[in-house]
Amino acid sequence: MYRSCCGKTCALLLCPLVVVLLLIYLVLAYVLSVLLTLLYIPRLFAVQKLYWCCPFIPHIWEAQTWFKGQCMRVGFESTYTINVLRRMLTLPIRPHLPDFYIVGFPKAGTTSLANHLKQHPALSGLDGLPWHESLSKESHFFNGVLGCSHASSALLYRSFFPTILCRWWSEYIRGVEKWMCFDACPVTACLPYTARRMKAITPDAKLIFMMRDPVPVMFSAETMLVNMGVPLTWSLVDPMTPHDPRFQENEEEAQLWKDLKDLQPSDPLPHNMPDLFYTHLYSLLMCGQYADRIHPFLQEFPRANMMFIDFNEFTKNTEGVVKEVCSFVGADPALYKHKEFSPGMQTEYQGRRMHPSVKQHLRTYFKQSNNMLYTMVHRNFHWTDIEQ
Repeated sequence: MYRSCCGKTCALLLCPLVVVLLLIYLVLAYVLSVLLTLLYIPRLFAVQKLYWCCPFIPHIWEAQTWFKGQCMRVGFESTYTINVLRRMLTLPIRPHLPDFYIVGFPKAGTTSLANHLKQHPALSGLDGLPWHESLSKESHFFNGVLGCSHASSALLYRSFFPTILCRWWSEYIRGVEKWMCFDACPVTACLPYTARRMKAITPDAKLIFMMRDPVPVMFSAETMLVNMGVPLTWSLVDPMTPHDPRFQENEEEAQLWKDLKDLQPSDPLPHNMPDLFYTHLYSLLMCGQYADRIHPFLQEFPRANMMFIDFNEFTKNTEGVVKEVCSFVGADPALYKHKEFSPGMQTEYQGRRMHPSVKQHLRTYFKQSNNMLYTMVHRNFHWTDIEQ
């Protein structure tokens, strides 16, 4: 099992030479990954899969001036490729899979929670390089960042997480009782096939659901995409119209969500999934129906392994909530040292406002789902219209 490397870490404690050799191995792997990235073909191969999985990323460069955009693109792609190659080259000393997940939801504080948890000496996120949170916070493994046919392999998933040296350092140098790692990809909870894949890979994992009133989430997600430069065919700024086409599903969208629900753990992901998922309003509406999204996880994992956090409570009592999370996952909350962070992925509305008629429509649209959620988790979040 992936937690069975204790013997290896004990050996490291007794044999400093092994530590030195592993450090040399890591340095050589990094140098080789840099050299391979300079060949361009490995970079092209890696970023093609990334851009298929996250089709919104290229629009970030396109929204800049040509020179600035090209510099940002080359810098990001090179760093990302180095990261992928470095982790693959050192896969033999990466035996870990996540002990817990922050599985969702988008625009509900997952980035902030992950940043706070990484302040605990016993907790680590992904093994990433600086540049963007996708390199150190969220793997996007289950939605196909390594390819649509490689979103279920435990071996490949291990590449995202720290080496045995990280665990050795935490447990035997810093003295924590038990080191743990986690993944914090906010779209995991939105996709109906992920629960079965997570159960197959990490059957004892704990799950943390960050949830926020879906009405402001919808507008926050739209605004984030607009600020990235993603061209959308819809907007929540515009008023409602009779039989508003924005809120009507089409055959392609409905078929995609049916296919996603029926996916087996080893099935390849649909090729049209990323584009429909990230840029279509229908997918945002599906993600906001939290009760339906959580139901597959309740079928695969015990309720005791799940924690549900309200975004409003998190923002009002961040330190208290983070310590509750630490206790839930098995980390000593007394070792957590609170540090103030600027909000992660904070939305810049720039004067944009959701139209009141759309807001009222969404209130009605999500009412039944919210009530089902309250019953499901035995808690009423009392979401009101206090947010934008």
